[in-house]
Amino acid sequence: MRDGKATRTERSGRGRVLLPGGLLALALACGTLSGLLAVPDDCPDALITADVKSRILAKHPVAGLKINVETDQCVVTLKGCAESPEVARSAVKAARKVKKVKAVKNEMSSCPKE
Repeated sequence: MRDGKATRTERSGRGRVLLPGGLLALALACGTLSGLLAVPDDCPDALITADVKSRILAKHPVAGLKINVETDQCVVTLKGCAESPEVARSAVKAARKVKKVKAVKNEMSSCPKE
């Protein structure tokens, strides 16, 4: 503002003050506007769970139904019954292949086939 008059960059056609793009980028980088904007989820637990479960079911359609998959902060926990040690190893291997998985906990027990 010079001599009480706003310059063209300081006001829009409707009289609102415009911020240069650099200030908006700075505000976003500092987290000032983070509560106002949707921030991408760095750890999509629900998507990881769905991907792991679908990979297990693709390899073991029947045995995979007895394996529960839980994800918390990108750590996958496998629970339930594994019909054999091979099924358990395969489930852990499938979970480790999913993107963004940080760790896999194997809490499965061995259960005989029905």
